[in-house]
Amino acid sequence: MMKDDRVPEQLRYSLAVRREDICYLSWVIDSYDGMGFLVTDDSKLGLVSVLLSGDYKDELESLLDALESEGIAMKRFGVQEI
Repeated sequence: MMKDDRVPEQLRYSLAVRREDICYLSWVIDSYDGMGFLVTDDSKLGLVSVLLSGDYKDELESLLDALESEGIAMKRFGVQEI
């Protein structure tokens, strides 16, 4: 069986953050030119998704790690190819 080494074209990375952090998270992701953009799925529950190219998945995860280390609480639900 051959390993599939292709990079997914588009991804949806779903997570939950505090409502008050949605704008900041959106601003930070937007500042990384070309990485992707944040979509608010449910503002009351803090559910958001980051839509991004598969090429940026590792960079997004590193950015989310850094934001968590700075005190931004989040729950990661995972990545879905779209």
